[in-house]
Amino acid sequence: MHVLTKSFTAFGVNQQEDSLHEIVSVSDCGSWILSLPSDLQQHQHELERLLFKVFNNLPKSPDNVALAKQMSINWCVSKCKQNGLRFEDCFNKSRH
Repeated sequence: MHVLTKSFTAFGVNQQEDSLHEIVSVSDCGSWILSLPSDLQQHQHELERLLFKVFNNLPKSPDNVALAKQMSINWCVSKCKQNGLRFEDCFNKSRH
């Protein structure tokens, strides 16, 4: 499995929902691209393993990509809680 990373970029206030769905995307060559807030980047390998375990040998169909995005959002919420962070603060800080 190939996982590409990119820095979390700044978003406008009304684009928080869009930024949540950009946590995971798929490159032109079919690799997962992860864009995590800076507070979660040190744990990125955990999400990479999870995506690999669940989606290994499955096509990157629209349904599977949507499921990967929702699963990644849930992972981020859980990881924020584990680390004593508020999910909203984590993403708001990444946008500034």
